[in-house]
Amino acid sequence: MSFNLGNLLNQYLGGGANANPAQAENDFDHVAQNSPFAALAQGVTQALRSDQTPPFSQMVGQMFSNGNPEQRAGMLNQLLSNISPGVLSSVAGGLFGNLAGGDQARVSPEQAAQLSPEQVQELAAKAEQQNPGIVERMGDFYAQHPTLIKTIGGAALAVALGAMAKGIQNRSDAGTPAAGTPANTNANTNTTQGGNNMGILGDIFHKIFPSRHPANEAATQAPAGTAPAAPQAAPQSAPAASAPAAVQQVDVEQILTNMQAQSGQQLNWRSSIVDLLKLLGLDSSLQARKELAAELNYSGDTNDSASMNIWLHRQVMNKLAANGGKVPADLKD
Repeated sequence: MSFNLGNLLNQYLGGGANANPAQAENDFDHVAQNSPFAALAQGVTQALRSDQTPPFSQMVGQMFSNGNPEQRAGMLNQLLSNISPGVLSSVAGGLFGNLAGGDQARVSPEQAAQLSPEQVQELAAKAEQQNPGIVERMGDFYAQHPTLIKTIGGAALAVALGAMAKGIQNRSDAGTPAAGTPANTNANTNTTQGGNNMGILGDIFHKIFPSRHPANEAATQAPAGTAPAAPQAAPQSAPAASAPAAVQQVDVEQILTNMQAQSGQQLNWRSSIVDLLKLLGLDSSLQARKELAAELNYSGDTNDSASMNIWLHRQVMNKLAANGGKVPADLKD
């Protein structure tokens, strides 16, 4: 009997909330064997950051406990490369205090065996705090080890499969269906790279803000083509006990500076929207920038790319600041 990836994944559109966990585990085996690596990595990444699954750090700790020595070392090396040397000395009982930061932070399978899943969970939380882009890097890593992904449970796998279904749906809507998928998946949501409803701006938020930051929740819920509103403060007349918790402020400059150091590239993210998108691992093409301009309601001539680029950079920094980002004053209005 022939296998149709698109037909299988269509069952999980909408996140697979009603999916049978046992069936999701079985389906995931088929999908992992038949889907492109990039599609699998995207689905896993969305499961790692979804509010329908346990926190990212908890799932990393769980997969660490189920990994073999080489897989455990691989996980740790991904996490360690995203934590500054100063923070390394404060986690896992100071075990990594003598390691250099960045990609030079490497451990052996024997060293990885000295850590408990709880210590790895703490490490993952620190890594995500310093560089939210670690979620994507871990998604790529786990996509190379599908047996590890299965240990997070059927409910999380259903979320991953749902994200993959959305990705196929988006390509189909754009007229480029993936191999093995039907030309029309009969769905009408308008999402873009990253699986959220906010398009490129939403992808920027996901790269910079922690997965459960209110900015990412707003980006996921906002209709396509609109920018998320800044988190609203409680009314003055509201009782103190009912006021919402303060929005977590994220140091955008520190995160991007750390990413710059780890990238090994000379990218001028402070003034160039092209370099900012490259640093975040996003599409920096002229077409992508025109799409971002449309999302942000740019009224100028998009054929004048120099003027548009200057405006885009300023507006992105404004949006980051308005949604809980700490942005240098000279980079915003």
